[in-house]
Amino acid sequence: MEDIKREKIRRRYNRRYHTIYVKGSSVIEMSYIMPLFLGLFVLIIHTVFYYHDKAVINGAAGETALLGAQAERGKAEAYDLEAFFRERTEGKLIYMTETDVSVDKTETEIRVSVSARRSFMKLEIYQKALIIRPERRIRQMRWIM
Repeated sequence: MEDIKREKIRRRYNRRYHTIYVKGSSVIEMSYIMPLFLGLFVLIIHTVFYYHDKAVINGAAGETALLGAQAERGKAEAYDLEAFFRERTEGKLIYMTETDVSVDKTETEIRVSVSARRSFMKLEIYQKALIIRPERRIRQMRWIM
């Protein structure tokens, strides 16, 4: 009778103890798979940061070009367009925090060039805005009529 109780206790103990441990082959397989999943996760995060920064830089460059074109047309106070761009992107960039900005003014357009780089990812954005002067065209039309 006592042997039967010991046998039951031994079986319960073995079943419970056996379910705690994982087989050695599954541990080896996980050691190959987990770094792949973690690497893929890191790659996805870096890609999302890249496209976020690209959108922020593209928008700020477009706003800078438009402000420069409006300031040229209006003959108002002169703006520091590079400082305006830096103000628009300050604290918004996640991955590419170092940017190089150049603003070129011609008679007909304002061109903003931005380049940013971090490790192997590189980003170059060009935005331009035309300086339109409709009042000149209207005055010319009056002389014709």
